[in-house]
Amino acid sequence: MQKSRTTVPVHSLGEKIKTQRKYLGLSQEELAEKLHVSRQAITKWENNRGIPEIGNLIAICDFFNWELDSLIKDNQLVKEKLIADSASKKWHLLVIIYLLAVVIYIIVLTFTARMFMVGLLIATVFMLFYELRIFVKEKIYQQRLPKK
Repeated sequence: MQKSRTTVPVHSLGEKIKTQRKYLGLSQEELAEKLHVSRQAITKWENNRGIPEIGNLIAICDFFNWELDSLIKDNQLVKEKLIADSASKKWHLLVIIYLLAVVIYIIVLTFTARMFMVGLLIATVFMLFYELRIFVKEKIYQQRLPKK
């Protein structure tokens, strides 16, 4: 018989996840499967060595029947992480735009001034692909999150 998903009062996010998981009689592996994350991620969260991404926070709240709003408001570290993640995403997009502008500048210089900067072009293209890789990985990760 499955227990109802009522909230158990505890202090940190990690303690809250661990207590609720144990209350429902789930192993870390079982919870990880239900949330589509690794067991190591659950361990990290429960031991307060990491904070879940916003998508995982939503999945956790949905699974445990918690209010996301109160979870965020009750935990300063979660608030700070969400703010930092938001700023990080904006930063990656700005870097991609900047690198594209540099590549265009190098191409224009090649044709107008007959000057080709191989080293700068290679470095810029490498950085562009690295940033695009991070950006695309994040988009793919967001698409894999369970939908409501």
